[in-house]
Amino acid sequence: MLQSRRTLHADNRTAAMKSMVSLAVACVAFISVNVIGSMSRSADLSQAMLASDVPLDPEFPNFFDDADTVLDEACLECDQLSSPTTQLESCDNSRAWQLLPDGLLWHSYLADPHEPRISAVILRKHDEEIFWDATLGGRVGLLRYGTAGASQVNGVQWDLHGAVITRLDLGHAEDVESMDYRFGTNMTMAEGPWAAKCGYFHVSSHVGDEYLIRNPTFQRVNYVTESWVAALSYSPSRSVRLYGEFANAFRASGGAKRYQLQTGAEFTPKSNRSSAGAPFAAIHLNFREAVDYDVSTTIQAGWMYQGPISGRRLRFGLQYGQGPTSQYEFFTRREEYLAIGTWFDY
Repeated sequence: MLQSRRTLHADNRTAAMKSMVSLAVACVAFISVNVIGSMSRSADLSQAMLASDVPLDPEFPNFFDDADTVLDEACLECDQLSSPTTQLESCDNSRAWQLLPDGLLWHSYLADPHEPRISAVILRKHDEEIFWDATLGGRVGLLRYGTAGASQVNGVQWDLHGAVITRLDLGHAEDVESMDYRFGTNMTMAEGPWAAKCGYFHVSSHVGDEYLIRNPTFQRVNYVTESWVAALSYSPSRSVRLYGEFANAFRASGGAKRYQLQTGAEFTPKSNRSSAGAPFAAIHLNFREAVDYDVSTTIQAGWMYQGPISGRRLRFGLQYGQGPTSQYEFFTRREEYLAIGTWFDY
C-alpha cells in the first residue's frame, strides 16, 4: 500500500512537472516569436500600416493562437492537478485500520427530530403555542477499517453518538418543558451506494421543573428504552438517500413499548461551489408501538451548505410536523406544527 501511494504521488509530481514544462515552453515560444517578429518586420510592418489597410501576415495570428491554446491547456492541467477534488479522487482504494477517522459511514436522518446534531427550531402549533426545540449533540467515529477520507468512503467503522433534545416554552419565559436524552454506539458499514448500521441506543425522557411548578397535578412518566437497532440505506445517486430502521427495546418503562420502525427519503444535490449552497428536502416517518404505530411525520425543505472535504452540512429551512409528539415525556399527545430552523449535521 505504501509503495502504491508513493507511485501515485510520483505520477502526480511527474504530471505536474510536465504541465509546468508545457507552460514554460508556451510562454517562451510566445515571447520569442513576438520579439523576433518585431525585430525582423518592424520596418516593413510600419510602412504597410501607414501606407494602406493591408492586413497583417496571417502566420502571426495563427502562431499566436496556437501558443495561446497550449498556454490555456497547460494552465487547465495545472489547475486540475492542484484542486482538492482531483487530489481526493486520485487516492487509491486501499483499506487500513484508522484510529479516530475523518468523517462517518452512516449519517443522521435529516428530518428526524430525535437524531444527534446541533439544531434550533422555532415551532408554532395549531393552537398558536410557540416552542423552541433545541438539540445539542453529535456523532463521531472511533475506529475504522476501510478507505481514508470523509466522503465516498467504504469500510466498517465504530461510532458513538449522543444528544439532549430540549423543548422550551417561549410563551412562559422560555421555561423548560421537557428533555429527551439519547446516547448509543453503532457498528456502521458502507460499500458503494449501500450503508448499514447495527448497535444499541438509550432514550430517557424528563419533564422540566418549571413545567411541574405551573402544572402541579401533572403526573410525570419515566419513559425509558434500551434498544438494539439495525438500519439500511441505499443511495441510487449522490443526491438521493432512502433508508429504513428497526429498533427492538429489550427494556422499556413509563409507557414505552418494544418496537419502533422508521423510514424516510432525502434529496441533497451537490453544488458546483460550496460557498453557493444548494437546496435540500427530506421526509421522515416514525412508527412506534407505544402509540399503536400512529405515524409521526416530519417534512423539511430549505437551503444547505456542505463542506467540500468534511461533508458536514449547515442547513436553513422550514419544517412541518404532524402526529404523536417527538417529546416522549408527553408521548400520548398529538401535535401539528410549522417551524423554521437551522441544523448542523455531522
